[in-house]
Amino acid sequence: MSDAKLLRLAAVTGLTAIAAAAQTGGPIPNPRSGAVRHLTLTEAVHLALSQNRSLKIARLKVAENEQKKAGERSQYFPTLTNHSNLVHFAELPDLVSIPGGALGSAGGGLIPPRNINVAQGRTTQYSTGTMLAQPLTQLIRVHAANQAAAAELSGSRDDVKKAENGIALQVHSLYFGIMIARLQKQAAEQQAVYAGERLRESEDDVRNGSALKVAAIEGRAGVLEGEQLLLTAELQLSDLTTELNDLLGLPLNTQLELDPAVPANFEEHPKDEYVQTAWAENPEILAAEETVRKAKAGVAAAKTAYIPDVTAYARQSYQDGVPLLIRNDGEFGLHLEWTVFDFGKRRAAVKERQDQLAQAEQNLERLKEDLAVQIERSYNKVERTRHMVQVAQQVVQLRKESQRLAGNQLIQGVVLAADEKQANAASYKAEADYLQADLGYLLAWAELEEAVGRTPGL
Repeated sequence: MSDAKLLRLAAVTGLTAIAAAAQTGGPIPNPRSGAVRHLTLTEAVHLALSQNRSLKIARLKVAENEQKKAGERSQYFPTLTNHSNLVHFAELPDLVSIPGGALGSAGGGLIPPRNINVAQGRTTQYSTGTMLAQPLTQLIRVHAANQAAAAELSGSRDDVKKAENGIALQVHSLYFGIMIARLQKQAAEQQAVYAGERLRESEDDVRNGSALKVAAIEGRAGVLEGEQLLLTAELQLSDLTTELNDLLGLPLNTQLELDPAVPANFEEHPKDEYVQTAWAENPEILAAEETVRKAKAGVAAAKTAYIPDVTAYARQSYQDGVPLLIRNDGEFGLHLEWTVFDFGKRRAAVKERQDQLAQAEQNLERLKEDLAVQIERSYNKVERTRHMVQVAQQVVQLRKESQRLAGNQLIQGVVLAADEKQANAASYKAEADYLQADLGYLLAWAELEEAVGRTPGL
């Protein structure tokens, strides 16, 4: 078995054993506390991904872009429109008289040959027209708009994935932070016990005349420092718990019982492989690639402004109220609209889109370089924290041995009770440091997974 696998096994075993001690007695009683919730790390990650409001907003953005894409796709198809008018004239002559010969003559005859009275129509007139129009050359622009909408939709999905990875990493950080804070609280309690015992012995020595009063003053200062450490640990634990409850979407006063057994099944790969995987899977990189795709579609759409808009149409018209006009009429044909000259507006629009494309491409390269640096740092952090765990484990073993010897020497009367309490406090602090190193190692792996583009804890 490799050293890395042995270290992971030791980390999990140490976490379970040490953090179980921190869980002893359950959450801190608080009259204003809510229900108790038992959670594993995996359950906490799933809960955050399903209930976190930031993620809900990001998913709604995806739904919004899906509808936007559906709207752009509808531009491929013909549109059916209707235009109707209802007009009422306050006054309208009933007849219009055309004198004979008013339009000239032909073949010796007058046009018209005699006076003619023509009815103007009713004072209330109605007309309606229904037209079916299918864009033709505009389909090039529609295609570019659909490509841009598809890129925006894919980018919003990548943003959701990025947010999920970030939330999962925050869950790991807070989960581990609470476990560390609980053990640090117990270490502070042991330090307070030691300080109290040292104060009692110092006061006895002062009364017996075997020590100066300054020893008692130092003892009281030690007690106050121990209380300060304990209050700081309790405040930190309360803040971390509240923050984790908010991240998980739970009531802020929920008491959390965290399972100390955390997954540690990591697959190690060469650093270059992590970089290549991150460039292919990291959602921030994927979103930047979609931005480039959207910018390319924008350039294509801007260039279509030089193409005339040609629309095929068919129209059916109906009117009632004007006798001189046909009551029903149908027509079909092509409609062309072309901007011949616009003083450089189209050229400027194309240049603007090309500049946006250049920005998107540069941003993609920048993100790839930044991600390579992040992978380098995360990979090195994993290596450093692995060595820190090994050192912390050795310190725990030495402190445990010192605690055992101090207990034996107290029984033999060689050392004072305060010395034995001091050894206990030092042992608890070493265990807290070991737990912190263990969890720091696991958190470093979670950060590496998040940088690669995977969701930590899943």
